[in-house]
Amino acid sequence: AEAAGVSVGLVQHYYGSKEELLIDAFAQVRADVLARIDAEIARAEKRGARIEEMLMDGLSQLLPIGTRRRDEVYVAHAFAGLALEDESLRGALRSAHEQLHERIATGLTNGKECGEVRPGVDVDEASYGLVALTDGMGGRLLIHQGQAQRAWAISGLRERVAELCPGECAHRKRR
Repeated sequence: AEAAGVSVGLVQHYYGSKEELLIDAFAQVRADVLARIDAEIARAEKRGARIEEMLMDGLSQLLPIGTRRRDEVYVAHAFAGLALEDESLRGALRSAHEQLHERIATGLTNGKECGEVRPGVDVDEASYGLVALTDGMGGRLLIHQGQAQRAWAISGLRERVAELCPGECAHRKRR
């Protein structure tokens, strides 16, 4: 309330509980992140980027590199900690993970269709793994904020995405 310049009573008027306020704040942060990921993917599509690049562009938005992204990752991890003890928060967190999972799964499915992603890749499993890997790296980078650690995180993520996307895009072959 203080940061927004409003009274506590006004906040309480709009939110019936602390949990509702937390869910709304988390949802807004996650919506901002997903909008940025969507924008990165749209830019990559316009320049004719590989699925591999699109995945990296999107997933890197989840790493705490820069003040804004660090704050977003901090909020996400703090919310996840609270969600361990509260089912309503857990539901909001699950929903956020599902939205991210869907975007990655769509990218991998598109990659399979064009030939970049190996045919035998289980899209759901790979998507789950990429979300978990990125989430874990994000948490570690909140603690270890050095330049080397950021480079290691990006390199590790890039290696995993490259393993999933070794093929050449059939659309590029036709050009």
